[in-house]
Amino acid sequence: MLRKRSDAAGPVEVRGARLADEFDRAADRYDLLTRLNPGYHRALRTAARELVSRLTRRSGAGPLTLWDLGCGSGLSTRALLDAAGEDARVVGLDASGGMLSHAEAKSWPSGVRFVQAFAQDLPRVAREHGQHDADGAFAAYLLRNVPEDQRDDVVAAIRDQVEPGGWIALQDYHVKDRRVATAVWTVVCWGVVMPLSVVVRGNPAIYRYLWRSVVDNDSTAQLQARLERAGLTGITWRTGTGWQRGILHTVLARRPQADPA
Repeated sequence: MLRKRSDAAGPVEVRGARLADEFDRAADRYDLLTRLNPGYHRALRTAARELVSRLTRRSGAGPLTLWDLGCGSGLSTRALLDAAGEDARVVGLDASGGMLSHAEAKSWPSGVRFVQAFAQDLPRVAREHGQHDADGAFAAYLLRNVPEDQRDDVVAAIRDQVEPGGWIALQDYHVKDRRVATAVWTVVCWGVVMPLSVVVRGNPAIYRYLWRSVVDNDSTAQLQARLERAGLTGITWRTGTGWQRGILHTVLARRPQADPA
């Protein structure tokens, strides 16, 4: 399994490495904290099923080939396998070695691989692993961890790693330009998530970052525009349930059968 990051050491890479280190420190308690988040696993499973339902209708036969981008400790990988079947071939990519260590310690069928790399390295990873024509890609809680001026490039790279006609599912928290959603998100983070991270001996710093990264994340309109600039079609949105309504969003988009000239 690949265990290296880009050789470049510019400001973006340095910031990315520091963030990955914070996720490393949070890795031991990450799964526990997600279990305490009502609806977290259900939302992953629902998004994975929505993605796979489109791919199953299109491919018709054979195991699906999937990307799991920002796979973390493998929770989204498990959601994909539950939806696609144990014979699916999945490459999970994440920048945090600590999170990937927890992912790899779990039981997986032979078709699952994990790669340590930044999302910006996706084209290189795809070449090295022969995964440039996957049926689909799932990216949960990924793009807000990518510098804003690189998000268009990452969206285009994700598009390029699925074959024409393939589908992409993105899931994340989007509260920008939504006052009520921003207020609820702030209360949940500062009143629930961060105190819990202290109680379970997690890494409170990563959850303070979580709050800020969501507040600063693309609005749904901004992400819609990124998807459209990448030439993706069939774009559909769904919001979460319960406290996550208007905060958590899942968007599905399709790479056209023939890309624009």
